Amino acid sequence: MTDVSGHGTSVPGRLGVTARFDGGELILELRPQMETLHHGIVRASVISFVVDVAAGIPLDQDGGVWTLTSDMSVRMRPIPAPERIDATSVILRQGGRSATSLVELTSDRGAPIATGAIGFVKVPRKATDPPKPNVPLGQIPLIFRDSATLTRPLREEAGIQSIDPAEGIVQVDVTPELRNPAGTLQGAMVALLAEAAVEDLLTTRFESPFVVTDLDLRYLRMAQVGPVRTRCRLLGSGADAPVQIELVDTSTDEITTLVYAHAISVS
Repeated sequence: MTDVSGHGTSVPGRLGVTARFDGGELILELRPQMETLHHGIVRASVISFVVDVAAGIPLDQDGGVWTLTSDMSVRMRPIPAPERIDATSVILRQGGRSATSLVELTSDRGAPIATGAIGFVKVPRKATDPPKPNVPLGQIPLIFRDSATLTRPLREEAGIQSIDPAEGIVQVDVTPELRNPAGTLQGAMVALLAEAAVEDLLTTRFESPFVVTDLDLRYLRMAQVGPVRTRCRLLGSGADAPVQIELVDTSTDEITTLVYAHAISVS
């Protein structure tokens, strides 16, 4: 799958996600770990990974085409992490060059946790591109069967560095552990970098712990070299103001992702 990395040392591959079929419907399961929580709440970036994979797997069945995430919106409830989160996807539109899906996430008791809308672009694979893994849809649960888990908090595991917390400037190296099979910074790791920037900015300025609940991401370019660094702007003066985040590949000085986020205080 385009955005599913190998499970050995891959950070996205160790977030606690598995898959099953129920009556022919593919369901992604997330078992929250302490390492993927922030103040007891599942990170929005982890939710974004589930949204990405749940929607991408049914669409990414052509070995000659990369199915790349172009945009994603995540809205989640800031509630304590349940034992399990299930995700199901519905294809809203599927064309030859792009597609859009809607993903619903619920707890093991059926309570709503989050929702995500996601768009993809389809790009023909070049002969010089990295190998593209292809797994038949019916065998998808097998690729998650022996998933390892994180041993450190997610921000630490990903190697995110705080450069200037008050300005929301954080940075990450584009390491093999954070790349997807297409060779770029994996989508949920992009979301994590933006999430970390918002946390640092708001927590430092308002001296209170914050949890990101809303993410709107527009993936503009691949981030293949890095380091990738954030630029933030608080769109208002209060703690409830939205935040604009630009992710910049410092090797080219180009904006790779534009993100809008909202967070709430959990003090």
